[in-house]
Amino acid sequence: MASYEESIFGAISGRHGTAVASKTADGKKIIRMYKVPSNPNTPAQVAQRDKFGFVNAELSPLRDIFKVSFRNKKGMNLAVSYALKNAVTGSEQNLSIDYSKLSFAWGSIQFPDQISASAQTGNAVKIDWDSTLRKVDDIPDELNLVFMNSVSKFTILREGVALRDAGTVTFDLPEIWTDKEVHCWAYFSTPENSLTSVSKYLGLLQL
Repeated sequence: MASYEESIFGAISGRHGTAVASKTADGKKIIRMYKVPSNPNTPAQVAQRDKFGFVNAELSPLRDIFKVSFRNKKGMNLAVSYALKNAVTGSEQNLSIDYSKLSFAWGSIQFPDQISASAQTGNAVKIDWDSTLRKVDDIPDELNLVFMNSVSKFTILREGVALRDAGTVTFDLPEIWTDKEVHCWAYFSTPENSLTSVSKYLGLLQL
């Protein structure tokens, strides 16, 4: 560090190449060598950044699904934020996702107290739920289902598969999923998808 006189250099301030000109509290003008700031990240900040990157990578196959289910172009951001707080297990280099804790939707529509999913013959899946909650004058709401192949991470969204009043629905998943394990989630929405319920994990099904 060195001092200088303005009569020699003229009025200067800030960074100039490898030097930084500044003024002390008592008015003395100094020049010092510029040093690149050290990385300010704490171990906790690094861990949080790694966790964020992990969750984004793990949920990337679901990006388009989240846009629809959350009714928001930033659905992926909502899902990642929720997963960071609720669905990440392990620590540091041993992170994993608890798929039962993921969220695909939230809203004011009441979700049934009883709902279940079961694998049937072939690749058929049957969903049964309590249909007694909806009042006659309510806007009809529909069941929406999300399926994820646990190996390939390929995901399918089935919208409006049945009205709440039906109480049950059965349909086939792709033949290529034969003998695979499949994660299943459900949520309800109005036909135009303006209102939704929360989503619920229905389990890991063995086809």
